[in-house]
Amino acid sequence: MSSLKIENFIKNSVIELSAYKINETESNEALKLDANESNYTLSKNIKKRYADFIKDTLINLYPDSGSKNLIKLLEKFYDTASKNFIFGNGSDELISIILLSLKKDVVVNIPSPSFSMYDIIARYNDLKINLIKLDEKYFDLPENISSNEDKSLKKIFFFSYPNNPTGSHFDRNVIIKLLENKNNIVVVDEAYIFFSNKKSFIEYISKYDNLIVLRTFSKIGLAGLRFGMLFSGDKLINEFKKIKLPYNINSLTLSSIEFFLNNFDEFDKNIKKTIKQRDKLYSALNKFNYIHVYPSDANFVLIKLKDKKLKNKFDGFLRDNNIIIRSFTGNMRLFYRITVGMPAENKKLVDYFKSFSGENNFI
Repeated sequence: MSSLKIENFIKNSVIELSAYKINETESNEALKLDANESNYTLSKNIKKRYADFIKDTLINLYPDSGSKNLIKLLEKFYDTASKNFIFGNGSDELISIILLSLKKDVVVNIPSPSFSMYDIIARYNDLKINLIKLDEKYFDLPENISSNEDKSLKKIFFFSYPNNPTGSHFDRNVIIKLLENKNNIVVVDEAYIFFSNKKSFIEYISKYDNLIVLRTFSKIGLAGLRFGMLFSGDKLINEFKKIKLPYNINSLTLSSIEFFLNNFDEFDKNIKKTIKQRDKLYSALNKFNYIHVYPSDANFVLIKLKDKKLKNKFDGFLRDNNIIIRSFTGNMRLFYRITVGMPAENKKLVDYFKSFSGENNFI
């Protein structure tokens, strides 16, 4: 029997990667607050109207991503012409399209910490990566980021805005300075901007032809549809259109997005509820003296254990009580990201944290 030598077929950059880990649980009792999804479900009335709307979707035909109704709705929602956006099967596919298109001498600049898929996708595309270490106090970009490197180098920057997992925004003026250097491409990923009061960078795509903006509806209640959008000026978008796979968005997703854009009030209410709950959760967690809680403009809150000796005990406490929040490794091993849940879920989490506090005499 022959034995496949995987290194003869698969490139080293893939072999050396670790697969993206998704927390899974078989228990319905778990308190799952790790994936930055919206835990608010649709009202019964909207569910019924949604079922009626999509029942006539033709799944025997290839999907029509050029649907006039959908395009008009998206152009109005984002105040942008359709020639300047493309769809992706979630933002991950769009990040992959961007990085797949790059020459090997373009340096990929990624804040650390930030969304892990920027780094993972850049690595399996064999691109050179420069990690920009963020100051732990405010998690902001270095002030001299736009002046401390050779301006002749070709660079691409990825900025999650607000940043995941910190919940903070990078300085808008710093990003604009980077855009003014035409040897840079700047990607602003606005996955969480619905929970923020900051303006979108989409308004700048006509001014800066080296700007790319990513958007998604995943964080506000449509994570299961896997629908992302990429916005850019004519030069870049025309190149991305060449390598975007045809029919990459299925017909049910396209129909669903059309329906939900026509019923966006439902999501707007839930966005406001999430922001209110986020602020309440931040205030409640801030009372525990064994953690530091970071302010957030997203639908999650980042915390840090103040004492590294608590790490094993705290992880065991989470496991024993079926609490699933996002943990990290390396320099971030004392940090945890908590998705903002519904009021009952947030109260339950705070009660658990209070219990841990009492057990360890922190009160």
